[in-house]
Amino acid sequence: MHRPFDKDRDRADLVRIWSETGWKKGQPDFDRGLDAYLKACDTIVEEHNGSMEVGASRTAGTLQFQTQQLPVVIIAGVYASVVCRQGGHASTLTAMQVAAGVADGAAVASLGIFDQGFYDRLGFSCCPYVRRMTIEPASLKVARLDRLPVRLSVDDAVEMHACRLGRRHVHGMINLADAGLTELECCECPGHGLGFRDAKGVLTHAMWISVDENAEDGPWTVRWMAWSTRAQLHELLGVIRSFADQVSGVRIADPPGVQLQDLVDRPFAWLRRTRGGQNEGKPTSIAYQQHRMCDVPTCMAALSLPGKPLSFNLRLHDPIEGFLPTDAPWRGCGGDWTVTLGEQCIATQGHDANAPMLEASINAFTRLWMGARSATALALTDDLRGPGDLLAALTSRWLLPEPAADWDY
Repeated sequence: MHRPFDKDRDRADLVRIWSETGWKKGQPDFDRGLDAYLKACDTIVEEHNGSMEVGASRTAGTLQFQTQQLPVVIIAGVYASVVCRQGGHASTLTAMQVAAGVADGAAVASLGIFDQGFYDRLGFSCCPYVRRMTIEPASLKVARLDRLPVRLSVDDAVEMHACRLGRRHVHGMINLADAGLTELECCECPGHGLGFRDAKGVLTHAMWISVDENAEDGPWTVRWMAWSTRAQLHELLGVIRSFADQVSGVRIADPPGVQLQDLVDRPFAWLRRTRGGQNEGKPTSIAYQQHRMCDVPTCMAALSLPGKPLSFNLRLHDPIEGFLPTDAPWRGCGGDWTVTLGEQCIATQGHDANAPMLEASINAFTRLWMGARSATALALTDDLRGPGDLLAALTSRWLLPEPAADWDY
């Protein structure tokens, strides 16, 4: 039986589930973070023998798509106890939360994954890789600081959240609406924030750094960074450089649109020196966030591509339908569509007898729409099929910057 989360009735069960699954790691501010999470999210649960055993939470956000912002439903958490695994409950609750988000106006759904494959069954597909490396602070090729940063704590979560919302806009960027999610991150990753204010006292650029108490010389980890201009980015990196007298390594992701290696002196020498050590500089790349389209006409209307109009038929397969109640008002995006690409892109239901056919899962078509992979690449590794000349035409026309969510959830 599924029902809305009841804080008085279910909180202890939720803590038990998070403890069983390793989400609760003894953070000193765990209770504060959990309360912020529950306030920021709408949660539904599944009962077994009178107790909550499975839950799924959603929250609202936006997706920057080219020059437009689309409403997004973020699946902020899906969790099942050790006695209620592999019964389909988590998948069903997730599908219901996606549908609830669509009812609230979301055009896209997004979530973070524990592994690839589970959420593919609901139409979700992987975003591009996030690249991280451990750098030596002293190697950063940025100027020394000419002013000191301000210290920030979990008590400044609202101010930090506003700073994050105002960061540089890039294609694919996700913003979470509720400041409680930034408060939760601060509680989950104990550490400190450092940033800078303008003459009016407004926090303009900042970052959150977590420190392992057992590794005082590193690696420290930059959990997130918010900035808008070159000067602000370099100033934050200047703060990291200032750690060099104590810290040997800082783990950091490439900022959107930036190849961090450009700002590091002799990166290969650092890799050789640290190989196999605590501060090993070895870069990593992995995709751990997934999106799916929920409103094809709205999503396509946000897309603008140069050149003459190009029309094709689209036959979409959407697996989420099998996880929704038969009377659900939204049953996914499956069906037949006619798509026209151009300065103003259009998707309408039905087929044009004179246009070529593209067949795809919603998973693969979402990746194409986002610009995460080309049509010819998806035809090799994903569920997307069409005539060779159509795939080639789509590949040459569908040119977007690599999407970057730039927010972990």
